[in-house]
Amino acid sequence: MVDIVNTLNAGSGIDIKSLAKSLSDQSKVAQQTIIDSKKSTLEMKVSSVGKIVSVVNTFNDALVALGDPQTFHRSPNSSDPSKVKMEFSDAKLAPTFTGKVGVERLASEASFLFPPMSSLDASLAGSDANRTLTLKKGSAASPGDTIATIDLTSIKTLPTLRDRINEIPGYQATIIQGGTASAPKYYLGVKGGQGETSSFFASITMESGGVSGPATSGGLILDGTEVRREGASARIYVDGVLVESPTNDFSNVLPGVKITAAGVTSSDVTLSSSYNTQALSDALATVVSGFNLMLETVKTETAFNLDPKKRGGLANDPSTKALMGELRRFTTQQIAGYGENSGTLAELGVITNRDGSLKLDENVFARALKEKPELVESVLASKRQVLDTRLSIAGSANLAPGKYIVEKTGVKAWTINGQAATLTTGKLTANAGTQAAGLELSLPPGVENAAPTGYKTTVYFGKGMVERLQDMFGQLKSSQSILQKVSTNANKELSDLTTKQADIDAKAKAVEQRYLKQFTLMNSVVSEANNTRTSLKTFIDSWTAGLQG
Repeated sequence: MVDIVNTLNAGSGIDIKSLAKSLSDQSKVAQQTIIDSKKSTLEMKVSSVGKIVSVVNTFNDALVALGDPQTFHRSPNSSDPSKVKMEFSDAKLAPTFTGKVGVERLASEASFLFPPMSSLDASLAGSDANRTLTLKKGSAASPGDTIATIDLTSIKTLPTLRDRINEIPGYQATIIQGGTASAPKYYLGVKGGQGETSSFFASITMESGGVSGPATSGGLILDGTEVRREGASARIYVDGVLVESPTNDFSNVLPGVKITAAGVTSSDVTLSSSYNTQALSDALATVVSGFNLMLETVKTETAFNLDPKKRGGLANDPSTKALMGELRRFTTQQIAGYGENSGTLAELGVITNRDGSLKLDENVFARALKEKPELVESVLASKRQVLDTRLSIAGSANLAPGKYIVEKTGVKAWTINGQAATLTTGKLTANAGTQAAGLELSLPPGVENAAPTGYKTTVYFGKGMVERLQDMFGQLKSSQSILQKVSTNANKELSDLTTKQADIDAKAKAVEQRYLKQFTLMNSVVSEANNTRTSLKTFIDSWTAGLQG
């Protein structure tokens, strides 16, 4: 807006717009100072929480990259992986073991190769008014259930028959071209599943005069040149024990281990589950470096300084005291839950400095890794085991690390650590409020029904440093964590300050408009007085000039 009064140099000559703005700004100085100070403090809090969470995410990503806390510290080994492969399955951890495996036979698919057709377009039914292809399980000597019955007079050609068979679940048909370029032959091959129970056979019949019999001329027939192969199960020996499987995979021979037969062996292949010393070394290095970075970040963001510019955004905030306490406990706590003894980071050569940071004595760690790898494993990794390998851990939500004694005290009565547990078909569940709350065990019939009263087994449930840190980080990033609530509350207060700022600005604007209105009126009065003075002066000057003339 053009300031007409000032532009024309009329009135008092004072810049009333600047004056009104200056006075209105002065009226909100006290409140603005309070808001600016609070805003700066709150923004620093949000920034500090963000920096800590960023470091937590980086640390957590590094831990996740190590692998599953239950398996990263073990390596499945095979002396000849071209013949026998081994891997961990279902995130379970096999105990350290060595076994000999020999492969006698690989699993094979059941298949049926039909006699050739001279053309892809030739009629499958030949000149017959009706012709039927029947696929059945088993063999002609011992037939089983019917797999499919196909009318060849409606299917008509080999490609159409192939497509129809491919619609049958578990079966695959392929057309193979043989013969020569000038005299091609088209073979229809059908494959079923692997294993002895997958065997099947085919028959092609036609009906004449109410009598059904083999189709013998023209089209698709069985003339003795067809090739039928029965499916075979894989056969391996594990430490001299024969084991069969319809496929080349064996998942139930050893707890948590999958064995895959890849070739027939002439001598035994050695399988073993050994300590992965490199993975354990990487894990400890990740824990130490990540912890130190996180500790340094927390210290920086909580540091107090008389100079506000050098003060951490969370200085004197009670939430960070709890976080610092949690971090310190992590470096000194005993890791229980596997075996009869507990372990600590200090036993692995991790030294806690006076400032709380960690330092690794590599010589002590190397000696521990060589002489007590099970200790290193129990501190860093999460080891779970049921001594009776027929049982398995089906659930462990919020289960505290420890040793749990499972006992059958009656026909349908069970306890865990001496406290009653609930038995349902195939599952034993610790009752809420008991020491083992959260523990669920899968029980096979051989244990649930056949185990005598007094039967006992032990469950070791360990949670190592890697998984404990991941659990803590998950809690820190939760919207309900103390740290996240600090950020949430600070953002809410910042939102409230935005509203207060708008209110103060509106009031200051009203004050400015009031001053401007008053000053404009005053300027108008001064302008009129100036005009009167100018008129009088002109009259007097004119009158004086007349007298002199």
